[in-house]
Amino acid sequence: MRGLMMGRFQPFHLGHLELAKQILDQCDEVIIAITSAQFNYLEKDPFTAGERIEMIHNSLKETNLDLKKCFVISIENQFNIATWSSYLKSALPHFDKVYSGNDYVSMLLADSGIPVVKPEFLDRNQYNATKIRSMIISGENWKDSVPNAVHEFLTKIDAKNRLSVISKSDTNPTKH
Repeated sequence: MRGLMMGRFQPFHLGHLELAKQILDQCDEVIIAITSAQFNYLEKDPFTAGERIEMIHNSLKETNLDLKKCFVISIENQFNIATWSSYLKSALPHFDKVYSGNDYVSMLLADSGIPVVKPEFLDRNQYNATKIRSMIISGENWKDSVPNAVHEFLTKIDAKNRLSVISKSDTNPTKH
């Protein structure tokens, strides 16, 4: 049995890590699909797909999750919503069910016959990537919201500077 979780992971936080653990408690393997892989250096999507893969891999490794049971894959957005479920099936390894708390995602996948499980989430107010990015910019304590591996990685790439520059820029190359 293989479970799929999807997200932008901008950045990967403790809520995401807890969901991966939850899926591994219920399934043999987990696919963590990084969506919006084509977007980066934007206010909503500041980190590259490669950076997100590294954050997730380092977090799973640091937590001693069995990496042989974890797939971390990036996928670009599919803009034809009617064919999105087919795209997921072709772009990802086989999965048996999807874990999602998004009612829109659940509707789309259920309409295609893909089983959707509504997971138990940690405090979604505290573990919220938009809020975490804002905390990084303002210098608030965000370390407690992300795995240590993510904190170390974002510090190493000077995420605070990147986020600050992006947030002040009047350049808006794309809206999505």
